[in-house]
Amino acid sequence: MNANGKGFLWLSPLAMAVALAACGSDDNDRGRITLPGEQPGNQLLVMHNGSSNAGQVDLLDGRLNVIQTFNADANEGIALDLLGNLYAANDSGGAPSRLQALHKVVERSDNASAVSTLDRSLPAAGSMTLKGIAIAHEAGLVMAANLGGNSIEVFGTAAGENAVPLASTPLAGNAWDLVYDEPSDRLFLAMTNGTVVVVDDYVAGGFMATPSRTLTPDTAGTVSNIHGIAYQADTDTLVITDVGDAAVADDGRLYVIGNASTANGTVTPSRSLFGPATMMGNPVDLVLDGDKAYIAEKSNDAVLVYNNVVSGNSGDVAPDNVVDSTKPESLVLVVNQPMLADLSDIDESGTGFTGVAVTSNAPASPTDPDVVVLDLDLGAMQRGFTTGLDRESLGFNQMGDAYITYDTGLAVINRLATGRDGEMFAASRDRLIEGANTGLSSPKGFDVADQQGWVLVTDNGDPAVRVYGAQAGGDVAPLFSTSLSVAPWDLDYDPDEDRLYVALTDGSVAVFDEYSTRRGSAGADRVITPAEGGVAFAAPTNLHGIVHVAETDQLILSDVGSGANPTDGKLYVLGNASGADGLTDVSVRIDDGDNNAVGATQLGNPVDIAFDGEHLYVAEKSQGMVLRFDNILSSAGGDVAPSLTWMQSAPESVSLISDDLGRSPE
Repeated sequence: MNANGKGFLWLSPLAMAVALAACGSDDNDRGRITLPGEQPGNQLLVMHNGSSNAGQVDLLDGRLNVIQTFNADANEGIALDLLGNLYAANDSGGAPSRLQALHKVVERSDNASAVSTLDRSLPAAGSMTLKGIAIAHEAGLVMAANLGGNSIEVFGTAAGENAVPLASTPLAGNAWDLVYDEPSDRLFLAMTNGTVVVVDDYVAGGFMATPSRTLTPDTAGTVSNIHGIAYQADTDTLVITDVGDAAVADDGRLYVIGNASTANGTVTPSRSLFGPATMMGNPVDLVLDGDKAYIAEKSNDAVLVYNNVVSGNSGDVAPDNVVDSTKPESLVLVVNQPMLADLSDIDESGTGFTGVAVTSNAPASPTDPDVVVLDLDLGAMQRGFTTGLDRESLGFNQMGDAYITYDTGLAVINRLATGRDGEMFAASRDRLIEGANTGLSSPKGFDVADQQGWVLVTDNGDPAVRVYGAQAGGDVAPLFSTSLSVAPWDLDYDPDEDRLYVALTDGSVAVFDEYSTRRGSAGADRVITPAEGGVAFAAPTNLHGIVHVAETDQLILSDVGSGANPTDGKLYVLGNASGADGLTDVSVRIDDGDNNAVGATQLGNPVDIAFDGEHLYVAEKSQGMVLRFDNILSSAGGDVAPSLTWMQSAPESVSLISDDLGRSPE
């Protein structure tokens, strides 16, 4: 129900006669057909909502064969984000409806079900029956049609179990489905009264209800009830389905409307399909892949395929393909989006960045923001945000959501990397992971591994690395934990090599190979101790910040020394990180050589670091500064002054913001 024409899925045509002949009655809904030489396309997800299969989500391959099934609690509209997480509307439990966020459904095992460690369910307070949903990817919003409540309900994509609507847009009638064109900030609503309501500047206008235009197809039947809606932005074309009388199994229609962004009033579709050959009775949803349309035909238990839906004759035209599917409710294309490098692993020079996020623990004044975004040259503050928590480390996923550890848990802040200036933590957009089941006692550093959908957290209080599902929320147990004998502070996970580096407070680094499969069950594979001339650095050593530079296989480490000494901080660089073991000489040591003075380095308690391939940013807590050291990998070391500085109250962590966060589908 969220199709916007921007997914990628290519499906081959099959003759209708062959399709009908092959449509069996497989109880598992796995009867599919293929022709010799048929070229497969990409994948499709189908949500079912029958008496025996409500919540069943089938994954169809490019030949439209069911290859995997997932059991959701939800049963209505579905939408995929760019990380592969499925958002689904749920009205099976009565009012209020709920929204589910399902972790990487396509990658789950066959017949898997929703679990709290991976998935979350949030209440759609005040909603009657949620139906179609759409995602505003850049803004980080989920928009849901509230049937029976005459409204659109809007939530942040990161909202959790205490969610309340960010906005509730009242409507003059009931919307079944909606599609959002994010570049133009335009919302199209499929109304059950047979019209399409168009709202310009929906987000920028504060989610106002006043429609800009209303479209009424003049080829509708005597009963018109618009359900499915999809928008093709490059041609400014709407494709909509009309179930007519829901009790009648052969009166469904489809309309193609050009100049959709400016059309108004009664319109003549460029193409109208209706009649028995179409097999449309209750076409409740559709998605577009270019000119190809896939239709969820509920009353006739089928997915219908029109290879070129925008052109051709009107009237009683048969689909190019028919595939049996019991009570399909909604569809979504599996969008093939390139997976970017995890934010902590962007270390190649030339990568674009827009700012440096810094947490303060605590800010100078209770009224000051506890998270600020600075310019890369540390010359000015761009914006600020207030969590209201005892914040520790901060990092971002590839959509621009921030994960922030605090004394007893983990906060997830919706699109902090790309906006939220002057705002505070809000249940309509943000969530917490906290409670007895989390096992957290003093979380510190962490890494977000988007490819796995993990958040890896160091627990300094009960020494361990705890790994959580990136979509989880509330009082949820970790997916797994790796016990440690020494208290950790920070970590860096290398997804390409599946290797975890953990900075320990005894001055060493624990290395875990094949971490996703072995999960540290046998203990660290190696322990690296920074040294000079084969001799470990004199105590006290207390590693905090850690960055693995994948391009050169180097580790950059910060050493706070004694936490009670505000003048004995150091930075190290050592090579051959993936193979190093035991005493390992550093190639760079930035240290004034006097533990009783910070010297030119300004290093006293360097609690966190971030690296962009050229510049190392340091959260220097005891001096109340953010420091930038340029060309650190080739530095001569010694009493080296930072290249740039910024005064900041008690900086606890630093994280870089890349310029491709919060993107839309390609």
